[in-house]
Amino acid sequence: MRKTILAIFRLKIFFALIILNSGCEKDYLTINAFEAEGTTVLYEPDNTGKSLKVAVVSMKCSFSIEENVQKIIDYIKEIVDLEPSVNLISFGESITGWYAEDPQYIDQISESIPGPLTDTLSSYAKKSGIYLSFGMAESKGDRIYNSMVVINPEGEIIGKHRKNTLTPEDKKAGYSSYKNSNVIEIRGFNTGMMICADVNGEWLTNQYIDEGIDLVLSAFASPIGVPSFNIISRRMNAWQIFPNRYGTENDERYSGLIYVSDPAGNIVKYSSDKEGFITYKLLQ
Repeated sequence: MRKTILAIFRLKIFFALIILNSGCEKDYLTINAFEAEGTTVLYEPDNTGKSLKVAVVSMKCSFSIEENVQKIIDYIKEIVDLEPSVNLISFGESITGWYAEDPQYIDQISESIPGPLTDTLSSYAKKSGIYLSFGMAESKGDRIYNSMVVINPEGEIIGKHRKNTLTPEDKKAGYSSYKNSNVIEIRGFNTGMMICADVNGEWLTNQYIDEGIDLVLSAFASPIGVPSFNIISRRMNAWQIFPNRYGTENDERYSGLIYVSDPAGNIVKYSSDKEGFITYKLLQ
């Protein structure tokens, strides 16, 4: 097996599932609640020698795209200065502005990919010698997509993902859904890209299981607290990175929860209820 899960165990997973069928989102699968009890599942790397040190960011966003871009740059500088061995810095969903806003605002903060925003952040990824991932509003023709970009240490865009599974907040903001799966390589890690509710999409989940991914690279705008374990990692047998936003935007409050989970679903490092970042070294 590519990854070893040890300790045969008595495990009870108790959760309710609701399948929402509407329009093109017929595979929208939302986990309402779950609990895990019994023996923890242990993960042991196969000792392939592959490693990836990640920085996962919780960021409080301004209404101003310019202030948010500057804050992203400041975080990059701070993280690289404090943790020079970091390979990947990961930011949350639609991080260049407020999330659940009206379509006119989303249109104002949206940009093409590539465009001025990605050009600016590409230069800092190259200058710092890091991989960089972040969510943004993408304009394409007469449509706006909730998108995620990955830039490599050479400053090149190596991944772009558009959100498949829209939430009510996405629809309120005027985003269009787009059926796509995107697998990229980051330092030997076969990496699948997902944005927030995409983790509940049956089609995309099956695509990545079939690809045998090592890492789920995500971007979130989430109010949730720390889960007892991560069912997404366990289902896909892959690491997951969970960057997020923090604070209140109109009536929406975001928890600032950020974490890294291993392929057995264990939350190996996390932070919540504040801005900031965590770092962790993934081993394969």
